[in-house]
Amino acid sequence: METLELPANIGILERGPAGATIHAHSAGSAISRSVFSDIPALQTLFSVDGRILACVHNSGVSVYDAKSFVPVLQIHTPGTVAVSFSTTGRFLCVLQKASNLGAGKEKNLTVWEVSSGAIAYDCFQKAFSKADWPTIQFSADDGIACRAVSNEVHFFFPPHFTTHHVRLRVEQVAKCKLSPCHHPVIASFAPTNQKQPGKVSLYDVPSAGTQELVKQEPKVQKSIFRVQDIDFRWASDGSAVLIIASSDVDMTNQSYFGETNLHYARVDGRVNCKVSLDKEGAVHEASWSPNSDEFVVVYGVMPAKATIFSALTCEPIYQLGSGPHNTVRWNPFGHMICLAGFGNLPGDLRFYDKKADGKYKLTGFARAACSVRSCYCKFIYFCVLNVDNGFKIWRYNGELLYHAERNKLYEATWQPVAAGTYKSRPISPGTVRKEDGSGLKGTGDTSGPRKPPPYVPPHGSSGTGSFSLAHAPPEESKPGKYRTSRSTEPFPFTATSGPPGATFADSKASKNAAKNAKKRAAAKAKKGMGAT
Repeated sequence: METLELPANIGILERGPAGATIHAHSAGSAISRSVFSDIPALQTLFSVDGRILACVHNSGVSVYDAKSFVPVLQIHTPGTVAVSFSTTGRFLCVLQKASNLGAGKEKNLTVWEVSSGAIAYDCFQKAFSKADWPTIQFSADDGIACRAVSNEVHFFFPPHFTTHHVRLRVEQVAKCKLSPCHHPVIASFAPTNQKQPGKVSLYDVPSAGTQELVKQEPKVQKSIFRVQDIDFRWASDGSAVLIIASSDVDMTNQSYFGETNLHYARVDGRVNCKVSLDKEGAVHEASWSPNSDEFVVVYGVMPAKATIFSALTCEPIYQLGSGPHNTVRWNPFGHMICLAGFGNLPGDLRFYDKKADGKYKLTGFARAACSVRSCYCKFIYFCVLNVDNGFKIWRYNGELLYHAERNKLYEATWQPVAAGTYKSRPISPGTVRKEDGSGLKGTGDTSGPRKPPPYVPPHGSSGTGSFSLAHAPPEESKPGKYRTSRSTEPFPFTATSGPPGATFADSKASKNAAKNAKKRAAAKAKKGMGAT
């Protein structure tokens, strides 16, 4: 078996009943148990570059250097609900449970400077929503921070949170999302009310030193009907945003689980539209490539379709086929994709590699039954199991590299690394695993799905229908250039026969009819000659 393309001593953090532990992994197996072992933790969070680690426990938060495992900050914040690092790891946001004293009596949201241990900013937050966390967002260089309040978005300019701030007037704002770049744009959402539809707006961030309350026209604005909640998905370069609009009730009565739509908006205003999807059903996932040049959407009733769209035009350019999928994961370099189906789906994994001509080639597949969480690390895919507790590591061709079994496992994740630590590499020759199981060198897990059998209707001649909502017919599951699932041409029906007296404009006369017509014409001509 060839050497595994996994960097030496890469860290995997796992959290169980005893606490958090980091293992060093290489060549598909655990090297040793790290000195960072069984640290009390109810939650864990790495900084974006993996340099520091925050562990939440009963008495507060402990921040560790993730390389030396030495504590760098101890925060006494009992009842901590959530934590988040700023983009560079300079600041740590901590949210505690709001007490019964009410708003204004305590400041339960604090921003700590990690190096000094000082509080840089604090305020009161009444409610907590995991989907809307973090409440305070930071730009790519931590030079700008923002927070949405009633009818306003507050901007701060660290480290001067209190002395330099600007308020942007945004009517009825319920949610906002800062783009992840050095010169960010803010996307805001105002829900539907009785007078107007939901509204999404993109604003430039006001400059420091301007007047305290700013009113400005949005760069881009979009009205969305029948929407109760919004999920913003920014491209990594901040050039465009995907907007997943959802409602608990489907006014068309087509779905019991509500309605979802996907919209697209470029910051320059050139494209602002609803993403055209050619299959009815929910939008299960929408994910940007790390290169910001395209995005993939998984949508429709099962078996769901997965389609690649251009980031410049929002037009479909490639489809990855249909299957039991509701999850998308890109590798950090943007040239590999994993489609997966978690939750009530069987856990099928399909790996694709992007070629120089823009086509995506299937490199492997596997099955991760009962998985609840997943992530990419370089070329390796990682899943956490919920029933058979533990975690598994797969290669990009579906080969099982490592399986760690645990009695109880609450969390497991890769330790992040700084951007640029590793370079993009093509897949190794001879490692592509075909759908019939051939073409794979070495040993590994072969429990993944084989090539699907030919499609048989539920009431086929065999008497034992094999129809499944989770599996598409073979011709629909293959990747290829984009093609719509429904033909826009009229149904190609040509009538050649029918009941007596029926006429068909497009039908062709039979040979006998043509022969009889010829005879009648000849007889008529002969009769005419006799008359003369």
